[in-house]
Amino acid sequence: MYNYSKGLRFMDYTNIFKNAIDNKDDYEFHRIRKVINSHKDFHCGDWDDWADNDWYLLCPNNPVSYDNCFGFLCKEFPVAVLTEYCPKQLLYILEENGIFHSDLVEPMSCDTHILQHYVRHKKVFDENFIDSCDYSFDDERFLLVLYRLETGNKQYIDSSCFTMAEIR
Repeated sequence: MYNYSKGLRFMDYTNIFKNAIDNKDDYEFHRIRKVINSHKDFHCGDWDDWADNDWYLLCPNNPVSYDNCFGFLCKEFPVAVLTEYCPKQLLYILEENGIFHSDLVEPMSCDTHILQHYVRHKKVFDENFIDSCDYSFDDERFLLVLYRLETGNKQYIDSSCFTMAEIR
C-alpha cells in the first residue's frame, strides 16, 4: 500500500508493523536467527555486533557489500523488510516461521503510534503537523523541526517519511 504526500510516493508499513505487534507473543527471535544462520548461504546479523540492536541484517553468508543485502529482520516483532535480492529460499524460511514480510521500499511511512513501538531512542512524529498549523511555538515537535532546519541534525523520526537506516 502506498501513501502519497506532497506529490511523493511512500510505502506505508502501518498494517504489517501492526500485525507483527499483535503477534509478538509467540515470536522467538533467537530461534529464527539460529534457523537462518544454520543455512550455509544465509546470515542473520551484521558484520559488527554493535549494529544489531532492533533490526538484524539478512545477508549472504559471505557478504560482499551492504548494497546486496537481503533485508532486515526485526528483533522484537515477527516482521522482515526484504530487498529485491532476497532469495526465495530465505523467503520460505521466514514464511515457515510465521514472519510477516514486505518489500523494502524507501522512503517509508507508518502510523506514528505503531512506529513508536519500533523506535526506542528517538521521538517519533509526523512532520505534516506543520502543514495543518496544529502546534504552538513551544511545542517540542516544532522545536525539533526548527533545530533540524537550523543545524541539519535530525533528532527524531518523521513517521510520514523515513528510511530503514533511521529506524535501525
